[in-house]
Amino acid sequence: MKVKVYQVGGAMGLFLMLLILFLLIVLAIFALPIFLILIGIFGLYILVKYKIRSFFSRLWYKLRRKKIKIEDVSTNGEVKINFAKRIEIEGSGEFIFENLDSLDETSRSLAFYLKNIGAEFREDGIYFRGYKVYPIFKKTYPLNEIITLKYPKNVDAVVLGLKGEPYDPKFLYLIPKDFLKEKMSISELRRFLID
Repeated sequence: MKVKVYQVGGAMGLFLMLLILFLLIVLAIFALPIFLILIGIFGLYILVKYKIRSFFSRLWYKLRRKKIKIEDVSTNGEVKINFAKRIEIEGSGEFIFENLDSLDETSRSLAFYLKNIGAEFREDGIYFRGYKVYPIFKKTYPLNEIITLKYPKNVDAVVLGLKGEPYDPKFLYLIPKDFLKEKMSISELRRFLID
């Protein structure tokens, strides 16, 4: 097998060199926009991945964050601070139930309802069916059917009123201290229902 070699010289060689150079320039002109588009897409990807994503994550964090609302409406200089419901306040779980004055309005209404059905008010607390009780009222069932019970440590039981009004709850539960947990499901409470 013989290889043929062609030698181009003179004007023909110069013409071929100019033709190849011209074709390279035309190819570069057509390929440049495609190359610029690819560089632009890559740059946009980097920008979206780092800058815009961090911007939206910071914006989402600021929207999710709950602010503390401070109201100063008292005449004696006390300031009321309302925390978001999901913030746990340290030390709020352990308190002592002394008398009826330490209850909030809904619990006090439930206590008077208990008095109408047989509870006794004594100096050291409320007694119902032989237990020193702490009344708790919840207007509705929670969505996840888990009820959070904040109760003092110096009681024998908790009376939980569910649904209706504090002065006439639809469901009334008497939960002894031995069975009390901070979070209880509705199914756990069924056996403590008072008729």
